[in-house]
Amino acid sequence: MSNTYTQQISSSVSGVSTQGGHVVEQSKLKIAVLDNGKIPYDEAIKNVDRNLQNIIVETNNTLEKVKEEYQKRIDDQNCRSDLFWRVTGITTVATGGGGAGGIRNDITCTCTKLSPTYPRLEDSGTGSQTIGFSTGSLMWYTGGTGAGSTIAGITTIQMGSGDTLRSDGSAFDTYLEPDNLHGLLLYREPYSRDILDSFVATGVGTISAGINTLTLLTNNLRLGITTGQIVTSSRTNTFASPQGTIVVGISSTTIDLTSYSDIISVGSTTISTVPVITLQDPAVNSVVAPDTNGDYTYFDFTVDPNTISDEFSVSTDQNPYVPQTITLIDRDSNFGKGIKIKYINNGQGTATQEWNAFLEGLPDPNQDFGGDEIVEVEHPKIGAGKIYYPVGFDQKPILFGGANASEGDVRIFQGQVGFAQVAYASLSACDDTALNAAISARNTAEAALSGSNSFPEKISLVNAIRTKRNEINIAIWAYRSQIGKAHDDVDSNNTFMNDLNSSPYADLMNTGVE
Repeated sequence: MSNTYTQQISSSVSGVSTQGGHVVEQSKLKIAVLDNGKIPYDEAIKNVDRNLQNIIVETNNTLEKVKEEYQKRIDDQNCRSDLFWRVTGITTVATGGGGAGGIRNDITCTCTKLSPTYPRLEDSGTGSQTIGFSTGSLMWYTGGTGAGSTIAGITTIQMGSGDTLRSDGSAFDTYLEPDNLHGLLLYREPYSRDILDSFVATGVGTISAGINTLTLLTNNLRLGITTGQIVTSSRTNTFASPQGTIVVGISSTTIDLTSYSDIISVGSTTISTVPVITLQDPAVNSVVAPDTNGDYTYFDFTVDPNTISDEFSVSTDQNPYVPQTITLIDRDSNFGKGIKIKYINNGQGTATQEWNAFLEGLPDPNQDFGGDEIVEVEHPKIGAGKIYYPVGFDQKPILFGGANASEGDVRIFQGQVGFAQVAYASLSACDDTALNAAISARNTAEAALSGSNSFPEKISLVNAIRTKRNEINIAIWAYRSQIGKAHDDVDSNNTFMNDLNSSPYADLMNTGVE
């Protein structure tokens, strides 16, 4: 008897697994050859990156020196103070008299240190003088001569708001002066990553201590995050383990992202849908946006390395160019990576971000606005961050009786009598010789950086080398896709053969076989 039809079918497709194995082996061989050919490019890029970063660090050190000399005026010369009285409550008190003379406004102040951010306060006013502390402002008590129901000596400083009040860009810049740090941005795309790189996604987020739900400040709900992935924080003390924790759930919520316009473009909308990630373990320390240094914390999501195939395969559905991840080069491990680098001095936050670069200038598909408003996709807002010079005040806050106030001290200035009390004591003039020398050195270093031909020439050179290496990396990606396709074909055919051999209709298919 000749072979049955099912046996003939089985024979005709049995070669798929054999062919698939050949494809895998040949592709792995090509990858090994190509990867070995990258070594000269890798080493040259690392060397130039290291040199450029050394120049950046040397320049930023001159900014740190300026900050240090300003701080010495406060700590050593005692000719400036970084403390002030912040209004934390206003209470209207009845004194028994009639009309306006029958009430008194007591102002509660807390001795506060200059900072890039300040905690938001709930409404601490009572009675007829309720003050909206939850708005984007800081109330600075400068002293005054008001009496009774008259509020005097309070200056309201408008500040950017979010989880905290942000000093940068406010009238307090006179006393805590911001300056932009220098840096190099590194651009990475999936095809440029090492074969065993497990990166999936990244995003700026917030989480509270003792809570296991992480809120990402992005309206992109298609980040590729799934359960079982590992999440780590750019702050080492967010979770109990420095290795991070595990994603156990993904959901979403609606929040107002307009307070974070310095890191995300949301147009005029007030409500956005953002991802909420449920974690296996709670945070041990809270993460707010921004933190007390004015920085944002980002969270990286990676595949469990134990699940990475040693076959180097990628799915044919995976896009080699999206998402593009942008991070600040701040450690040696970043040298030699990515598809390009870029010099930056824009003062924006350092949190790593990702986007689809092909959509730049097009309507943002993650925005869901009513009406005719269109928000275009723009380059992520990322930079080298800021440094803050503690210029300070020429007077220091004092307690009742004249003793120096310390951070956290509380003093109540009472109406009628209290406003006549002295809130501050004047300080002597400073010797700014060392400070002026530091400022001059900083200016010289920054002028050399911006005016030097060698610095931009080195960036152009190293990016040209990267471009040639990118050609090799995209070829490696293509072979990895072939491996993935071969695996898919083998799996598909194995499933087909199992279905064929177990079919109850084998006799029907073999009708007429002699």
